[in-house]
Amino acid sequence: MKKILPFISVILLLCGCSPKLAGNLPAIPDQHPDYAVIYFFRPGGFVQTPYDVHLGDEVVFRSKNKNKAIVKVEKAGTYEIWGQTETREGITLKIEPGKDYYIRTSTQFGVAIWRPLIELVPAEAGKAAWR
Repeated sequence: MKKILPFISVILLLCGCSPKLAGNLPAIPDQHPDYAVIYFFRPGGFVQTPYDVHLGDEVVFRSKNKNKAIVKVEKAGTYEIWGQTETREGITLKIEPGKDYYIRTSTQFGVAIWRPLIELVPAEAGKAAWR
């Protein structure tokens, strides 16, 4: 039994059955006048195609089913939020300090494989989906 337990732990870790880290996301205060907050999330679904989501040139989120991330943006400006599988798809977003943005990621049908789908969600719908 002592030899089997570590083996089972490794198998669970490798197959993705380990506990999700979403419960360990940092708490963000309601008021944050010096920076903006982007809440990235991807609900569960049938399609499993994961992809990296970029804020400008930096990867900030791994879009895969039932995944979430919080990103603080300290510099106001216009940013491209994008992902790429067979094509590069994304949105342009003007980010202002003190505001919250909810970005839902998913996939849409492509020619050969699924394409990224990145959407800005209204605040109320985003808050509900985030929970």
